Amino acid sequence: MKNTLFEVAIIGGASAGLSAALSLGRSARKTVIFDTGNPRNKPAAHAQNLFTRDGTPPLELLSIAREQLKKYPSVEIRKEKVITAVKGGDRFLLTTAKGEEYEVRKVILATGVKDLLPEIPGVSELWGNKAIHCPYCHGWETKDGPAAIIGNDAAVAHQAPLILNLNKELTIFTNGKSTADIEPLQRKSIRVIETPVTAVKDDGEGIRIVLADGTEHYKRVAYVRPLKLLFNNELAVQLGCELDEEGAVKVSEFQETTVPGVLAAGDISHPRMHQVSMAAAGGHKAGGFCNGQLCQEDFGSF
Repeated sequence: MKNTLFEVAIIGGASAGLSAALSLGRSARKTVIFDTGNPRNKPAAHAQNLFTRDGTPPLELLSIAREQLKKYPSVEIRKEKVITAVKGGDRFLLTTAKGEEYEVRKVILATGVKDLLPEIPGVSELWGNKAIHCPYCHGWETKDGPAAIIGNDAAVAHQAPLILNLNKELTIFTNGKSTADIEPLQRKSIRVIETPVTAVKDDGEGIRIVLADGTEHYKRVAYVRPLKLLFNNELAVQLGCELDEEGAVKVSEFQETTVPGVLAAGDISHPRMHQVSMAAAGGHKAGGFCNGQLCQEDFGSF
């Protein structure tokens, strides 16, 4: 076990974490990034709706970001998982799964979220390509053909107009008795089917949705409502950061959490509109404000 001192630890090495590291590297801050290599958008073939990089594979974006960080010698990337985080005075002590300890002045949490998917055979295998969740991320590529929504919560009614704008034929599969008001949807010629879904199968350019009564429905794409977003907030809880009711870490406009010295950025820091560009923007804010804090603290000690 060794105790290594850094100015900043960034926990999470995807869009938010690497963007924060870029700001800190350009500020000559001794920074360590802890990354397990499993970003949320790893299954997606392409990252869409991204300024100047529309359609670039997500892992390629991260590879470019890591390569560009190499010119900043104060930034290091460690393929390790941080399992404990404790604040002591004006420092934080982080321990990894390998048993190594790191002492840091500031922490940026960029740990992201996980999608808890319905336990329907085929959904996890097609997730990010033909089983999708965001019309801004994937809608253009799957427009015009018949589309489906598999979900049964109030958010379906919000999502339906966005999808209907791109796919004029839309069917909602509630996978059981509907719990929402479906009459407004039916007035717009949106078909609502309550028969349970038993499987989603890949079928050439589209998919087939198989129901419990044996019927199959061909669709170009299925928008799948995750049962829940699981925020990777374990370290935030250990540090005492306040969470919102959904589990996201509460932050200020400068990405500060409720614990001094701890910032958060990316999907972990807000419950909705999770996109690469927004994660990167939050990371840049967190990195810049973190550097500003350090500058003020060092200036005051002169």
